[in-house]
Amino acid sequence: MSQRLLIILFLIIGFLSFMYFTHTTPRQADLLLTNATVYTLDPEKPTVQEVAIHNGRIVATGMRGELLGEYQARRIIDLKGKTVVPGLTDGHAHMNGLGELLQSINLVGIGSRAEVVAVVHKRANEMSPGQWIYGRGWDQNLWEGGQFPTAQALDEAAPRNPVILGRIDGHAVWVNSRAMEIAGISLSTPDPQGGRIIRDAGGNATGIFIDKAKPLIEDFFPPQSPDELERSILLASQACVRMGLTEVHDMNDSLEIDVYKKLIGENKLPLRIYAALDGTSSPWMSGKFSRPITGFGNDAKHPSDMLTVRAMKLYMDGALGSRGAALFEEYNDDPGNRGVTYMGEKELEVAVMASAQKGFQACVHAIGDRANHIVLNVYERVLKAMPAGDYRFRIEHVQVLSRDDIRRFKELAVLPSMQPVHCTSDMYWAEARLGPERVKGAYAWRSILDTGTPIIAGSDFPNDDMSPLHGFYAAITRSDKSGYPADGWHGHQKMTREEALKSYTLWPAYGAFQEETKGSIQYGKYADFTVLSKDIMTIPPEEVLQTEIEMTIVGGRIVYAKPPEPTPS
Repeated sequence: MSQRLLIILFLIIGFLSFMYFTHTTPRQADLLLTNATVYTLDPEKPTVQEVAIHNGRIVATGMRGELLGEYQARRIIDLKGKTVVPGLTDGHAHMNGLGELLQSINLVGIGSRAEVVAVVHKRANEMSPGQWIYGRGWDQNLWEGGQFPTAQALDEAAPRNPVILGRIDGHAVWVNSRAMEIAGISLSTPDPQGGRIIRDAGGNATGIFIDKAKPLIEDFFPPQSPDELERSILLASQACVRMGLTEVHDMNDSLEIDVYKKLIGENKLPLRIYAALDGTSSPWMSGKFSRPITGFGNDAKHPSDMLTVRAMKLYMDGALGSRGAALFEEYNDDPGNRGVTYMGEKELEVAVMASAQKGFQACVHAIGDRANHIVLNVYERVLKAMPAGDYRFRIEHVQVLSRDDIRRFKELAVLPSMQPVHCTSDMYWAEARLGPERVKGAYAWRSILDTGTPIIAGSDFPNDDMSPLHGFYAAITRSDKSGYPADGWHGHQKMTREEALKSYTLWPAYGAFQEETKGSIQYGKYADFTVLSKDIMTIPPEEVLQTEIEMTIVGGRIVYAKPPEPTPS
């Protein structure tokens, strides 16, 4: 046999041996999910029934039985027909605010001022004189008459303690006279720029401080210790994974970054964080964060990307509920008031330019139509001045838009970060604020989506219901939990179910520059999943509200599993 034929023979034998062992030796996996309805958001494989995970990433997807024979998994979970979606993300939230709420007086949903006062009185009887009483979540729109409360009621409930109660949207505080006394509030205290002190006919502060007026009181509230801040973040994180969240876009301040790093180092943080720094904070202004932080929590064997810091948060206006959102025309139910702006247009432009030059994504809070118009104008000027690039500027909330500004999101490649639950929380009184014509540009999801612009969905917790499933329900129905109104409030603005799912998964990943590693169930992406008790893509909408979180998986690690049903005795 010639040498050439011998070489060819060896090559054929080697190839056949390779093919044999490749197809007979099982591949390794850490976890295999089987017998599930898996919505992947992968256009080539929209639904599968099995997913294999190794070293925190997805290594294969397939139909039932395909992967069981191909992979040798350390653990196999039969999901018995349950539904798996890409890990749900909250695209705008406040982790420390949630942690604080979980440890303070929760006033969310309380239907009268008298009930709030009773709760405060009970807490005052449990505390020593002089200790601050903190609570959050009141909403005067739920009360008869819908008027702001006054300090007098809290004075009677807690005469020996300063009281500070945050409104549900976080844009106003209700305080008692003791708190105002400590803060030195008097008849001569001026309204700060971007803020408003509600006053009586004599010019005296009534106990309501809106937007930039809040620090007049809050600056006297005892700050959190490092241990308190860590406990707050841990409590919030645990609440998030119970809700099926695998990542949160945290719109809080710079102090939390070190806490996140510490918890990641101790393997205590159960979900991913995409953090936006406060653009007015001293760490940002002093240059402590001169460049983004990406991939924090990685190691050679288990890359995890648990923390990313590459966004900068600024505020342009206040909230609609407290009549601080900046509108072109006066409030329909408050003549003469057009809301407040937190900063001048040139000041915002300088801040956005600085963030872009450092490689940070600008995320500007804008609720009213005037505020959104100002931010879009600023973004347009900055984008023209900066070198061509992928900046993905965001506007947070985007609750009221003039019709001409809707198309500009697509033209400027600006991303709207919106909260579906805000629509169904605000619909009872939004038209009273805006009037019948202007309200047509409020919570305009369909109008925005039809331009080809994706929407980043979130909850703004603790300012509203944090459940992403309740947000999904609001997005596809525009109805409250009782089903009112039956066809949805301005129902032509609803999302489809696929759009709603993308708005909590793939689109937030894009909004955080993470679409290559997160947001869908595809080969090579992180194994972040939310396992649901029902198929939210097919069940009647009202059943979405009864759907439970069965399991939350981050990087292939089960960070939450629903407790088993108790065994009947």
